[in-house]
Amino acid sequence: MRRLAFLSVFVGLVAAACSADGPTSAGEPSLAEEPSAAEQSSPAVSLTRIPTIDLTQAAVPLDEIIFDTFDGGSISLDQADLATIERLIDAIVPLDSPDYQSPGAVDWLLPDDVILGYVADDGSAWAYPVRILDRHEIVNDDLGNRPVLITYCPLCGSGVVYDRRVDGETLSFSNTSALHQNDMVMVDRESGSYWWQVAGRAIVGTRTDDRLTVLPSEMVRWVDWRDRHPDTQVLARPLGRDYSLNLFSGYSELVDSGRTPFPVDPEAFEDDRLRSGETVVVIEFGAGVWAWPVQPAMEVDQLIGDTLLRIVTDGTGGTVTRLDTGELLPTRTSMWFAIVASFPEVNVGSSAS
Repeated sequence: MRRLAFLSVFVGLVAAACSADGPTSAGEPSLAEEPSAAEQSSPAVSLTRIPTIDLTQAAVPLDEIIFDTFDGGSISLDQADLATIERLIDAIVPLDSPDYQSPGAVDWLLPDDVILGYVADDGSAWAYPVRILDRHEIVNDDLGNRPVLITYCPLCGSGVVYDRRVDGETLSFSNTSALHQNDMVMVDRESGSYWWQVAGRAIVGTRTDDRLTVLPSEMVRWVDWRDRHPDTQVLARPLGRDYSLNLFSGYSELVDSGRTPFPVDPEAFEDDRLRSGETVVVIEFGAGVWAWPVQPAMEVDQLIGDTLLRIVTDGTGGTVTRLDTGELLPTRTSMWFAIVASFPEVNVGSSAS
């Protein structure tokens, strides 16, 4: 159930979070459940004790980091006691070095199901169904001799793949059960620092203002990824659980109206260059950040500085390629409001060829 169940109520306009007056405030109900005993004992889940968070170093106000307490309420970081903070770690269970399957073994995936796709340095392809990421949000793994972090926040529709190495240290990540700007807050198990998912930036703790390196990835329909990468490996369903339920139909329309389960700065909704719930593909390039809507499908070339880029979208996600080198650039895929919250100076790229 977890946050996904909260969204079923939220999207159904039944939960108290769906007020008619805009973004909700902390303290409104959530319907998340604690992980089962089987999940807690799964070999895919780390039970490593995480260092206590250092609250003396922070890049954002502590009262803007809101824990979902999974008992019908929420509490801000500045008000939470240590026992609560520790209890909530990995209530949404991340996956460590999970199992994978071949495309022929995943008959449970439908052609139009969305996956977060990643091609490793050695050319191997990896597919992470959003059906599974909805429930786990974080995957720590080593792919193609690189430690990678697969992240997805269903409250932002945001899929980003990061390198887990920071300043020569390989980090691993857990879920705090907190949100900042309605976006997942992760915690690294080595320092106990908190990381803002879409921004890829540490916002509380000893690593405050450190940044994760974004890697190329793509949100794409399963049928299209499989056709392009017939040898791809697919994230297996942990413990054989059923991940067929999709509770996010209509969520982007609610975001468009300024409604989110957890608080978001009004400025993120006031940027009307694109719809708040519109999905965009985003790059950091040169001195700026650039975003393109993924709908409708398009292929457009755009000159940024002295570099010509090709942007290809398919209605689900997109890619950005340097035409001078053929290099696929690192991208984030997310709803527009989360990008504005993370990168207020973002530019909207051209959609005309």
